[in-house]
Amino acid sequence: MKKLFYFILALGIIGLSGCNLVRILNYKMISGPNLVLRQGNELEIIRRKIDGQEVTSKTEANLYPVAVMIENAADSWPASGLDKANLVIEAITEASIPRFVALYANSDEIKKIGPVRSARPYYLDWIEPYQPLYMHVGGAPEALRKIRTENYDLVDLDQFFNDQFYWRDKWRYAPHNVYTSSDLIKQALADKNLNTPTDYQTWTYKAGLELDKRPASVNDIQINYAQQYYKVKWQYNREENNYIRYQNGEIHKMSDGEWIKAKNVIVQVNDMIVIDEVGRKKITTTGEGQAWIFRDGETIAGKWTKEDINQKIKYLDDKGNEVELNGGTTWIEVIPNNEFIRY
Repeated sequence: MKKLFYFILALGIIGLSGCNLVRILNYKMISGPNLVLRQGNELEIIRRKIDGQEVTSKTEANLYPVAVMIENAADSWPASGLDKANLVIEAITEASIPRFVALYANSDEIKKIGPVRSARPYYLDWIEPYQPLYMHVGGAPEALRKIRTENYDLVDLDQFFNDQFYWRDKWRYAPHNVYTSSDLIKQALADKNLNTPTDYQTWTYKAGLELDKRPASVNDIQINYAQQYYKVKWQYNREENNYIRYQNGEIHKMSDGEWIKAKNVIVQVNDMIVIDEVGRKKITTTGEGQAWIFRDGETIAGKWTKEDINQKIKYLDDKGNEVELNGGTTWIEVIPNNEFIRY
């Protein structure tokens, strides 16, 4: 009889600790990506600084940012690890072939990132506000000159002089065969004593729109880069409240089959001219220009502003208010004029 009594008592204690105790102490159970227990009604949401994604610790929220130049020439397809980036900026290089700079500041294990390619000067201005570790394989003469002689605070990790942090895939042809990984990035950060990131500026983030408030029908976002191979489409996914990327008419998949998705897609117009017979571009990176911000299935037409290379890009609506983004990956498409976009 006593054994039965203690057994029932134990069940009661377990029930209390698993349910009633939460009510007695006025704690809250929060569903979603994190379990947050906090006394009272105020909840602390920890967002990762670089992309506003909710995370479980302040350490994970502010990891050192790393910028990697990733190729998009058709000969290099499929890419690897681009889907794990927190922020991606895409712009045109020679022969109107787009190239990416992908910023990472997360704890994901990424076995393969690349192909890693060469630097271009305008990407330096876009990533400078983050003062990141900058990974690339050589670069255009102007980009290398600016890295050496101008007042950039990024930390250069050119593969030409730091090949221990890169590797070559023997199954790929040069120059489309240089890769890095999250483990090699960690080694590079330790080697360079890059433990604490600077207090860089960030955007303002919000919670995503509730499912029942999201639009049922949304036009695709089309970026008509010059060649068919590189025409881009972003298709809104209402259930996940994100955008799926298509390239060359197909879902843009990584070497491991993963799809590229973004919580925010931004298209911005930057003045662009060809400066030599190779087809290298000069892109104006400061000042202001047209911009379209796509989030929650909605379109916000406004403008971008960037006062100086050390300042982050701001996105303003038509009333001059800075646009709040959804937490998660942001993808920025840079185009030379508004004829390149349809939505």
